[in-house]
Amino acid sequence: MSIIEFIRDRARFYNCPVCGRSLKGCDVHVLSHEDERFHLQVTCAQCQVTFIVVLAIAGGAVEEIENATPEPVAETVAPAEPISVDEILDLHLYLKSFQGTLKELIQQPDHSRG
Repeated sequence: MSIIEFIRDRARFYNCPVCGRSLKGCDVHVLSHEDERFHLQVTCAQCQVTFIVVLAIAGGAVEEIENATPEPVAETVAPAEPISVDEILDLHLYLKSFQGTLKELIQQPDHSRG
């Protein structure tokens, strides 16, 4: 497995800094490479924003990656369903009447579940 294949494979664990969606399927180009430091140009597959990433890989790991054989990865996480209009309205009504700090809001028990 080449280092670029490894980076593309691992991109799915990271989110785009602009749209927040997974970088799975993103376009990756190596701009420069010195020892264990890579300058990468990454283009999000979802929103097409392009940004630069500096990636430093710890001692000797580059050779390990290039000598490794990829294992097939099964998708075990079900895709999240979009937030419904009703959920947005319920949240709006809840927040409209909420009096307190953000910390108190986060620590509120979920009263919708019985």
